[in-house]
Amino acid sequence: MCLKAVILAGGSGSRLWPLSRKQLPKQFLSLAHQGESFLDATASRLTPLIDHDDVWVVTGEAHATGEAFSALQGYHTILEPEGRNTAPAIAVAAAALMADGDDPVMVVLPADHVILDQPSFHQALRLACEEAQQGRLVTFGIVPTRPDTGFGYIQAVGDAAVRDVRQFTEKPDLAHATAFVESGEYFWNSGMFVWRASVILSQIRQHLPEVAAVVDDMQHAMAQGERLHTVVKRMFSRMPNISIDYGVLEKAEGIRLVPCDIGWSDVGSWDAVHEISDRDANDNAVQGNVLAIDCRNTLLRSSSRLLAAVDVENLIVVETADAVLVVPRNKSQSVRKIVDRLKADNASEHLEHVTVKRPWGSYTVLEEQQGSGYKMKRIEVLPGARLSLQAHQHRSEHWVVVSGTATVTCGDEVKLVTKNQSTYIPVGEMHRLENRGKIPLVIVEIQVGDYLGEDDIERFDDAYGRAD
Repeated sequence: MCLKAVILAGGSGSRLWPLSRKQLPKQFLSLAHQGESFLDATASRLTPLIDHDDVWVVTGEAHATGEAFSALQGYHTILEPEGRNTAPAIAVAAAALMADGDDPVMVVLPADHVILDQPSFHQALRLACEEAQQGRLVTFGIVPTRPDTGFGYIQAVGDAAVRDVRQFTEKPDLAHATAFVESGEYFWNSGMFVWRASVILSQIRQHLPEVAAVVDDMQHAMAQGERLHTVVKRMFSRMPNISIDYGVLEKAEGIRLVPCDIGWSDVGSWDAVHEISDRDANDNAVQGNVLAIDCRNTLLRSSSRLLAAVDVENLIVVETADAVLVVPRNKSQSVRKIVDRLKADNASEHLEHVTVKRPWGSYTVLEEQQGSGYKMKRIEVLPGARLSLQAHQHRSEHWVVVSGTATVTCGDEVKLVTKNQSTYIPVGEMHRLENRGKIPLVIVEIQVGDYLGEDDIERFDDAYGRAD
């Protein structure tokens, strides 16, 4: 059986703010895997059924050149120029997997879930793949542990290892959720699916012709020799925004469900993080530089500074370099309200962290005051890496090297700037920063100008595909 995995790694970074941001959402973070990101954990749990070389990741184009760049290395990627929900993502992935004439069984998984019982997951996956090989659409239903209004539900009848699906229900009210759980016929919708690539494309053509029309154009362009990345960038935005559940599964016939009790969580809130975390005798989940005295049933997480809590209970407190979240337990779904307010106020704290990873290294904003006319950064460039050849129309820059040796292009001049030396980049001058050495290059950058936004940049040449 030819097996391929498609991991859906979209997401806006709102539910686990302030740790997750738009530029670095949950799927690229490590919360519960001892240093392994959610994405890597999702790919790892497929072993040995599916090799790493057979894993494809569908994600936003911005992540491939932004903070999540390093997290995507080693994966086949399909880069969406903008989000269009799960149906277009799955359709393009199926077309890509069939481009070489194959018709593999596709295992479709969200990138940001936790599964604690891997042997049971493998058993369920084998059953699903056997069904899919015979041409069926298969989903995984999570055995519910409580009436929960935050999940969709799937009704499946019978008591076999694989059951027939009767209906899908969007997030119900509490009364209906309670009745669903008590009936024993309903399961949480996991968002995990298995099917052959040709079968799901056939269903998409039947139920979502507007998606199928774009996929057909993509396949024709690839058959003429155009690269997948170029085709997706040019055509993907023509597709409607629609989920595979609503667009196909709720209308298709003969769908099969594998009931699963696999220690599953979608980690959709800080309360869910508390559930899957190691906890002490007082039910506290503590991580980072935290001092907790006489606390109970709390989640306390610090990214840098000392977080001290005394005699508190039923709280979630999360500290990062530029924000602190405080919310009662069982209310953490309301974090989205904070992100919405930050967006409305044109604030930056929902977009990215103070330290921002880039393909070439990282930068940290040391000081920035609105209206001051200057900004200070610490910039670290990895050995052998270089920034794009670029120019700024609204700011000049002063660079002071504090570690390593910088190769600096400024206009027609290329020069070396060593530790304790500095250089100046005038407004509008074409320039580039490189590290040709064997140790990290660290500089302090001082920007001066009437506009200091990150979008004041014109790229002329870039090793990471970001040139204008």
